[in-house]
Amino acid sequence: MSYRQLTEGQRYQISTFLSQEFSQREIAKKLNIAPSTVHRELRRNNDKTGVYDPEMAHQRTLSRRLKPKPRRVCENTQNAVELMLELDWSPEQISAICTRIGFPVSHEWIYNYVLADFNDGGSLFTHLRHRLKPEFNY
Repeated sequence: MSYRQLTEGQRYQISTFLSQEFSQREIAKKLNIAPSTVHRELRRNNDKTGVYDPEMAHQRTLSRRLKPKPRRVCENTQNAVELMLELDWSPEQISAICTRIGFPVSHEWIYNYVLADFNDGGSLFTHLRHRLKPEFNY
């Protein structure tokens, strides 16, 4: 099965099946989803009394989707990456050094960071040794 988020209708079906005392595995089979999906849905969205409300579950899901994802690379690491780029280090070298000192960052992340900087009008791309893909168009 490929990954798909639950729809509002599926949440109402889960609620109906729970009221008819179906097991989580049976519910998953009827909805053609993984049993772990049903388990996670119930764990995330049951209230304190253990009652599943599909309307509230859907609202919680929508609010979780709107939250920004946490940044994975701290600001100090970003500053270090910028400094090393300005010293004309390659993203691969920067990645290796950052990993050794305990602040792991991938070279792919560095290239994406340079691309974002370019799109914001920055000049970090001028410190790269090679031109990147045509989407840079500089």
